[in-house]
Amino acid sequence: MVCPQCLGLEQEFNSDVARRELGRYRRRGPDRTTRILIEQIRERGVGGRTLIDVGGGVGAIQHALLEGGALRVSSVDVSSAYQAAAADEAGRRGWADRIDRVHGDFVAVADQVPTADIVTLDRVLCCYPDVEGLVHASAAHARRLYGVVYPRDSWWLRPAFSAANFLLRLRGSSFRIFLHSTEVVEAFLGSDGLVRVFHKIVGIWQVVVFARRAAEVGAG
Repeated sequence: MVCPQCLGLEQEFNSDVARRELGRYRRRGPDRTTRILIEQIRERGVGGRTLIDVGGGVGAIQHALLEGGALRVSSVDVSSAYQAAAADEAGRRGWADRIDRVHGDFVAVADQVPTADIVTLDRVLCCYPDVEGLVHASAAHARRLYGVVYPRDSWWLRPAFSAANFLLRLRGSSFRIFLHSTEVVEAFLGSDGLVRVFHKIVGIWQVVVFARRAAEVGAG
């Protein structure tokens, strides 16, 4: 793993961060946006389904969907600390043998990951510079549903993102955050055969679920 962003992700999302987030997750459960995404996916049926969770952090989506009846999970994450934290929680819950873990940039390792019924990217697009590459690579793996949480592309967020990146640069970090166009992201997904079936704004975030045009798009 040699790309500057990957190195920055490992440094920013280190063992201390992962340990704190795992503790918070165990006390409070998933964040609100993650909870909404989980609810929307579970309403559309997860029993016997498979999941690819890209950049899944401590594994909140993985745990919830396995609890809801999902068959198997592929967890792909650049942060080795997050993978370790998610594995610890999976072991505690008794389903470590139902999760396959791949450490790396999804675009680079996509060929190693089998397709799945469901693909999720929770607060991942904003950490990735090549949004076209990531969206197309991940969408190609989704046979049924595609769930994503990423920032709204509001004009007033752009100065905040620029300021955050300036502070990261001052700290010597190679990690950067990105505010990608909603219109562009949805155009990429549309070209990959996915149609939007749910959208909700929560603060600076948007929670969106897409479905294959040939699949059921309604909840239930």
